[in-house]
Amino acid sequence: MLLGPLSALVQSSSIPASTEITFISYNGNDANGILAFEHGQIAFYAYAVPPSEYTALPPGAKAYLMPSTYYDILVNPLNTTFGFNPFQFQQVRFALNFIANRTYFVDNILHGYGIPTITLYAGEQCILHIQNTLAKYANIHYNFTYANETIYKVLTAHGAQYINGKWYYNGKPITVYVFVRTDATVRREYAEYFITQLQKLGFTVQQVQGNLQKEISFVYGSDPANTTWNILIEAWGGTYGYYDAGLVEGLYGTLAGDAPFTSYYGLTFGTYNDSKYESPLLLHEANEIDNWSLKLIQSQFTSASQYYQLINDIVNVGINMSVRIGLGMSLTPEYVLANINGVYPNYAQGTLLNFQTYLEIANGTYPNITIGVRYLSQGSANPGVGFTDAYTDEIANALFTPQYLTIPGSGYPVPYIYTYKIVNLTPHAVVPVPSNALWWNPVKQQITRVPPNTTAQMAVIYNLAPLINNDKWADGQNITLADIIYQYIVASEMSLNSSNPIYDSEASSAYGPSLQTIKGFEIINSTTIEIWGNDWFFDPTEAVTSLFLAFNPLGYAAAPAAGYFPWQVYVGMKTVVAEGKAAWSEGAAQSKGIDWLNLVSPTDVGYIISALQNVSSMGYIPKSLLQVEKLSNITLVTPQQAIAGYQAALSFMKTYGNALIGDGPFMLVAWNPSASPPYAKIVRNPYFHLVPPAYALSLPEIFSISFSVPSTVTVGQTLNGTIMGTPAGSTTAQPASNVTVYLELLYPNGTIISSLQEMTNANGQFTFTVPTNLSPGSYLVTIAAYQNTSILINPVTYTLVVLPSITTTTSTTTTSSITTTTSISTTTSISTVVSTVVSTVISTVVSTITTSASNVGYLAAIIVLIIIIIVLAVLLLRRR
Repeated sequence: MLLGPLSALVQSSSIPASTEITFISYNGNDANGILAFEHGQIAFYAYAVPPSEYTALPPGAKAYLMPSTYYDILVNPLNTTFGFNPFQFQQVRFALNFIANRTYFVDNILHGYGIPTITLYAGEQCILHIQNTLAKYANIHYNFTYANETIYKVLTAHGAQYINGKWYYNGKPITVYVFVRTDATVRREYAEYFITQLQKLGFTVQQVQGNLQKEISFVYGSDPANTTWNILIEAWGGTYGYYDAGLVEGLYGTLAGDAPFTSYYGLTFGTYNDSKYESPLLLHEANEIDNWSLKLIQSQFTSASQYYQLINDIVNVGINMSVRIGLGMSLTPEYVLANINGVYPNYAQGTLLNFQTYLEIANGTYPNITIGVRYLSQGSANPGVGFTDAYTDEIANALFTPQYLTIPGSGYPVPYIYTYKIVNLTPHAVVPVPSNALWWNPVKQQITRVPPNTTAQMAVIYNLAPLINNDKWADGQNITLADIIYQYIVASEMSLNSSNPIYDSEASSAYGPSLQTIKGFEIINSTTIEIWGNDWFFDPTEAVTSLFLAFNPLGYAAAPAAGYFPWQVYVGMKTVVAEGKAAWSEGAAQSKGIDWLNLVSPTDVGYIISALQNVSSMGYIPKSLLQVEKLSNITLVTPQQAIAGYQAALSFMKTYGNALIGDGPFMLVAWNPSASPPYAKIVRNPYFHLVPPAYALSLPEIFSISFSVPSTVTVGQTLNGTIMGTPAGSTTAQPASNVTVYLELLYPNGTIISSLQEMTNANGQFTFTVPTNLSPGSYLVTIAAYQNTSILINPVTYTLVVLPSITTTTSTTTTSSITTTTSISTTTSISTVVSTVVSTVISTVVSTITTSASNVGYLAAIIVLIIIIIVLAVLLLRRR
């Protein structure tokens, strides 16, 4: 029996806790969703809207804060064919940082519920490892004059003319096309603000309006060199992670198919080769980012310090490139009725509709629950390059079992469907792969034995008995190793050789690099497989989960769950794609003029049914699976089992009208987007009995910081602080023991002097001693608090005035850990207000920066520092 981290299991009489869940879609009308919640018609509205939009919360409503949505400005950097694009010049793009006004975004658009950022990271532990890089950009703050002067110098040097406050090129106005999401309040309001800034700079602005579906088609599904958009305010779910290199790999580079430019490694939006429209500098930077990203993906590092240095390199170039300009992370609360229990704010997924919630959510003793959603879907549901939008994924989270869970408040991975044994783990590829091991040969496009003398960094034995013995497909058929291995085969077919009939360039960008780290596999028995690969990591748990995810990568933004289907359903999907009736990705679908494969579309489901009917009676088994059986001398599936699987899948699809035959705790039995109101219904999967590890069901806490700051201090003086913790959904704060307190001492310009960590005692207390080597002057101290199960890095900033002698005046300031506060004597308010749950359901804590008359000169530097310090998978994210 293989040992792994599944020893502590939750004892539950029924999994999941609820029998039936109905989703009501409000089609982007937040006001109607809020009203339904206020009247108690839905358990919660699964979309974070500012609390000010609620009129009256139901009695006892519980608030859940989490890093749910990341916002940025996407800039088209290409020398477009539709006109003169001023943002083809990097200096112009970088200048946009100085009109972005992140403080305004957090205070006025997010109403204080957010963390401003210049980069992609916000709140997660990785932010602690990039502080030196972020310090280089401590001068970035709102400065319209600087932006205006920079843009004037660059554009006039390239032939543009500035006449009567307007920009012209070849006698025509320089027009900037801004895509405005009319169905998203935050994005629409900020877009309107940003448009006024562009107009003040002298650009003629034209709005392109639409919802997420139009955004996916108009922006991400088209070649940015030949379409009329320059600016898009983006929103992403699922950007938080524990080891989150995938965030910068995916959004700063081309490997996830989400970049509006081309490199030697990846295409524009995974589809278009736009290198001829790019400046040499942009191409060079894109290649640098992708090269570093591949080193991360392929574990070409030998220590944690090398890993984080690669991330720092990508962040540095990404900020300079300014194709994605960070704005902030939303911490807007979502409210839940008092009688609803078992709700988990999952930081990594950025939604209450996550796997843990689906397992545990209960409406008292009533078996059914109704939940309001913004949309049922704004994209497509297929495991290749579908599941790109958060709305589709939120429902899919109930239908598929993930390979691993993430601790709700930290994103740390917890293996779930397998136990494991690490055979070898080394940063160097010296582990011999046995000559009888198998792999997908991308040249021969078939399963073969591995090449002679193949080596790898690691070898792990995975026992999938927890999944195979405690779960079945929603159509009632057994899960077998054939299903696991065939996902690896299909992923390889669509990703590793462009001559394959189901190849998709966007899938290749997403899955190709990780699939290439797989060096071989061997079947041990009916539930166990050994895998060799180059996925070394300094944390063994992360190495184990990454290697298996590289072997079974499908599901796109809903990975590591939504790639799991019966192999027979993959046969049907492959046939539909190979025959040119539908495509895995939106880009391929648009370029070919065919459907974007969607497993809830009656048309595409009909195609799959037709394909399966043609092969079911003969018990067709794919040649690649037969080859695995032949080379392994083991039977994976019999013709009788194949026929039974086809018949079960056909019966499910004909009965329920969808092909989302998953292995999760629920199955989809109704999908009616055209009904009034649109709705979907899921019911308990009677075959699901896979209990989760207990520590994957820990509720995160929000930490608040109380720190006594004298008006002046002397070297060697000790200052005292207290950390209070409030569990998610609660209003009661208690002293938090064993909390890590991370402190940084900085110069006012953002340069780091030193950093240290303290642990709180049983009463939640910690101390900080002013270093004895500090010269008299003004300094900054930032403090953040977190635990392994609750990580939301949002430092509080204080000013220390160090004098040669002790001054006795003391003031005490208490602030939430998601509040920015600096305390001296005279107060001057700035625009950073973040809210937290207190004795009422929610109240607003106003943070202030204070300064004395003798330190007014530091105010601008302090504001800049706060913007920098409070900054913000596996390659793939969800569009909102």
